[in-house]
Amino acid sequence: MRKSWVLVVLLNFLIAAVFGGLLRAAFVWEISWMDYRNLLHGHSHVALLGWLYLGFFLLIHGQLIPQEKSRKVIYSILFWITQCTVLGMAVAFPIQGYAGFSIFFATLHIFSSYLMVFQVWKDHDRSNPQVTLLLKTALVFLVLSTVGVWALSAIMATGGKAGLLYQIAIQFYLHFQFNGWLLFILLALLVKHLQNGTWLTDHFRLIYRILLGSQILTFSLVIFWAYESYWAYLVHGLGALLQGLVGMVILYHLIKEGSYLPKQISTWPFAKLAILVVGIRVLFELLLVLPYLAEMAVVLRPITIGFIHLNMLGLFSAYLLFALYPGMDQKKRTVWLTVSILFFYLGFIGSEWYLFLQGFFYWQEWGRLPWFYEGLFITSCLLILGIIIYISDIYRKIYFQAKKKYIYI
Repeated sequence: MRKSWVLVVLLNFLIAAVFGGLLRAAFVWEISWMDYRNLLHGHSHVALLGWLYLGFFLLIHGQLIPQEKSRKVIYSILFWITQCTVLGMAVAFPIQGYAGFSIFFATLHIFSSYLMVFQVWKDHDRSNPQVTLLLKTALVFLVLSTVGVWALSAIMATGGKAGLLYQIAIQFYLHFQFNGWLLFILLALLVKHLQNGTWLTDHFRLIYRILLGSQILTFSLVIFWAYESYWAYLVHGLGALLQGLVGMVILYHLIKEGSYLPKQISTWPFAKLAILVVGIRVLFELLLVLPYLAEMAVVLRPITIGFIHLNMLGLFSAYLLFALYPGMDQKKRTVWLTVSILFFYLGFIGSEWYLFLQGFFYWQEWGRLPWFYEGLFITSCLLILGIIIYISDIYRKIYFQAKKKYIYI
């Protein structure tokens, strides 16, 4: 991985976090110059496309592409074109929302992702059939998720922005991003790390098929919410049950085979957080089999936002922070990295606590938590500080301690 790429991706994470902090500050103070909805679009696009997408692009390029093929100039072109679209969205969305320039940059990002899918499909390392299958599945889901974007464009063009189809198209995109592209690429990278073990060797195909089917079935939760369909609930219940069961199997093997990962590495706390969140996800999926809880999950906004951030920050972001750190095999953790981990933990856990507790309060009709918005703003500031310190520590390592052989070139 190239050090300039890593720093750029981490700066995208910081931009998304700052946008998120401003969104929460808007409930504490009046910010007259800010359009909340427009900035929300900017926050979500930079977080999903500038941080998570490009972060996993770096890991694919560095770990799943053979070294001789990874030197192709097309990967540099893809990275910088994609980064230009991210910067374009970071500026255009807060200013104008969904309009000419923001739509242009978002569309260019989609076409860049199609080219990335084509190139990675052609060049990836095929030595491990499990990794290959998971990688290809992730790429297919990445393309499939964009069907929701094209449907969204058609709905907006026909003036249907306020209708159910508009919301379904958004949820289609998000569902197959989180439960398709990001989930399966994370699994591909994990299997790559654990390839010296016996990770689900005997039952891999069965586990894969159940997991794949459950991701498709659980999309029916959106249909259940939109149309209150009894059949959609049954389909979702089956998918949630399968997803929860296969999640327990994967979690068990992760803990069992985790001995193949050196636990003394400096960024191991981020990996432990990701494993913890996998366990919470499994519990959520099993609970969502119950119709009352399934309805609560899609109706109560704090619960929905909390679950999205649980995945974005606690699982995918934590894994990227674990994997992107230079010299991660060092046993000694720097003071700055320790402080960064502390702030990240406090910000993430505090934010999730406030969101899910507020959702429970709404569920019980107890009203709003005292200092709810102030608490969310403070936790956002802690996350921002953690990210800034993490970036500073990486910058110091790769530019001022170049004599050490880190993973970047």
